[in-house]
Amino acid sequence: MPRFFPFAVIALVLCCATALHAQPYPSKPIRIIVPFPPGGAADVTARVLGEHMAKGLGQPILIENRPGAGAVIGYEAGARAPGDGYTMLVVFPSFVINAFVRSNLQYQPFRDFKAVGQTISVPMAISIHPSLPVKSMQDLIALARSRPGELGYGTPGAGTTHHFVGEMLGVAAGVKFNHVPYSGGAPSVTAAAGGHVPMLISNVSEIAPFAKMGKLRALVVTTAERAETLPDVPSYREAGFPQLAMSNWAGIVVPAATPQAVITRLNSEMVSGLRNAQIQDKLKVQGMFTTPGAPEQFDALLKSESTRYAKAVQDSGIKLD
Repeated sequence: MPRFFPFAVIALVLCCATALHAQPYPSKPIRIIVPFPPGGAADVTARVLGEHMAKGLGQPILIENRPGAGAVIGYEAGARAPGDGYTMLVVFPSFVINAFVRSNLQYQPFRDFKAVGQTISVPMAISIHPSLPVKSMQDLIALARSRPGELGYGTPGAGTTHHFVGEMLGVAAGVKFNHVPYSGGAPSVTAAAGGHVPMLISNVSEIAPFAKMGKLRALVVTTAERAETLPDVPSYREAGFPQLAMSNWAGIVVPAATPQAVITRLNSEMVSGLRNAQIQDKLKVQGMFTTPGAPEQFDALLKSESTRYAKAVQDSGIKLD
């Protein structure tokens, strides 16, 4: 056997490794981790957007639902993923909120992730089961004041934006509600519609069908102006709580080690989808409004929301440990 054979083998291996490394991105399926169950705003947006992005990227995009613990299970799964461009993570405000209400997190938003872009903005609503003798927010607050700590409100989970809406309302109105967390938006809405919890804080997109069927009664939307999906429901400003006005939002991040060129590519395909008229219409029907923008814009939003929720935690005293 020629003496140069081992060197030839090494050279061949190095050539193969270089060829593999030089494969254009993406060269295999990409997954989007959704930290909520199927059926909610996060899941619907990921599936609609993922289908569009897959065409531009030339690879399938697989949706992986990882619900539980107020989305922490999904967020931590994203933090453990390699930064190779083949894992994206859908995040909601709980992504930054958790840093202030949980002491044992296995991720940090600004250490472990980089922003790809915001996807949607979603008004929220406060609703009740029709059996509750309440017609307005004033009625609800009066009832809560007469029964301190008895009125339970369902949310998609502890530490979510919806949880903060309930606690901040309680502080502003001087009443005490009982938080009842579920494992996602769809389970919380189902529970409220079934009369298992008297009060619900949900995305407008999730409550609208039940409100139209009379299975739930929407009292207010949490934005300063009325929501198109529920045009007859007063806004927070009209109900006397302009200082509490807020929207839910969602976006996509990737593990921090992901190359900037990959982030730019993903953002380009994502923005293309968010600007697609058919996708906009499909999401708008469900009360979700697309918010295309650069990674830097979403990073700025994450930081400003982090500051806002840090103050809210201080004012309300919310702790989840």
